[in-house]
Amino acid sequence: MPESKAEKTCIFRVGYALPTRKTDAFMVEPFITYAKQRHIEFIPIDTTKPLTEQGPFDCIIHKLYGHEWNHNLEHFFNTNPTTTIIDRPSAIQRLHNRVSMLEPIAQLNIPNINIPSQLLIQDFDSFKNIQTADQTIYTTNQTLTRLTFPLIAKPLLADGSTNAHNMSLVLNHAGLTKGLKLDPPMVLQQFVNHGGVIFKVYVAGEYVKCVKRSSLPDVSSEMMEKMELEYPGGVMSFSQISSAVIAGDDAWDGDKKSEKPKMPEPEFVVEVASGLREALGLHLFNFDMIKDDKSDGYLVVDINYFPGYEKLPLYESVMTEFFLDVKKSQEEKKMMMENENKNVDDHDPTQA
Repeated sequence: MPESKAEKTCIFRVGYALPTRKTDAFMVEPFITYAKQRHIEFIPIDTTKPLTEQGPFDCIIHKLYGHEWNHNLEHFFNTNPTTTIIDRPSAIQRLHNRVSMLEPIAQLNIPNINIPSQLLIQDFDSFKNIQTADQTIYTTNQTLTRLTFPLIAKPLLADGSTNAHNMSLVLNHAGLTKGLKLDPPMVLQQFVNHGGVIFKVYVAGEYVKCVKRSSLPDVSSEMMEKMELEYPGGVMSFSQISSAVIAGDDAWDGDKKSEKPKMPEPEFVVEVASGLREALGLHLFNFDMIKDDKSDGYLVVDINYFPGYEKLPLYESVMTEFFLDVKKSQEEKKMMMENENKNVDDHDPTQA
């Protein structure tokens, strides 16, 4: 039996433009079927054509980058202002820079949340300003930035490319100046012992979910000595560390008696997530948080756009509810605009 006109109008049409791997992981049949039962229809976007020639769309989700796509999206939004774009490219862009992505943390004014100390190395000339003394590094032009070995070296750009994941643990000055294979621009971030646990917090609109995952093991002074002997270059890539842990390398045994960090209080997680959602202007993201073993505080070390929600249990219902919330928000805005227009007409003497 064909759908009635009333049934068709209640369908919420979501256009999606995602990389192939993301599409294969996220847009799976059970999710599509579940959402369709709630009157949500997913429509693949042809990125070779203007968006204005496709649709209609009530909402667009995307994880594509580049000037051409951004222009296509902006042009569509200018002609279709009632369509919800998730998310605006300008808001996503700040997450592609490992310095700018963490800047909003300081603006939250929430106790016990911060970021690790870090130093931006913009170019090769910046290395000339680095000085070391007693396992501490500092720069002549950033006197307030002091870091101690070991450090984490990360590419400045976090744009999803292969190089963006090229991260290393730097053990000493020799590793920083000679052994490190990473070229500037880069970020040197203070390594903080955190019990070998990282908390990944997924945010989808009002939905917040914190999960516990394994991370880099803690590094004691004894372990530092062992690693410097085993890796005379002074640098270990994250892939080398992962392999050593899996292989049961004695240098990475850590303190097996130490207590693993407990899950942070849900109220705290929601407060941080809500603050970041507003500060970043994003609907879909997750952030990585560690527990500083020397304080009661937590440190945000990374923020990612449109993460792997499919890894969460019951993600089909979680994401369907997210789109239903977007639909509800649209309907409320439409009703508000209609009431405002009605009030203007009621007070317009020309309409008497």
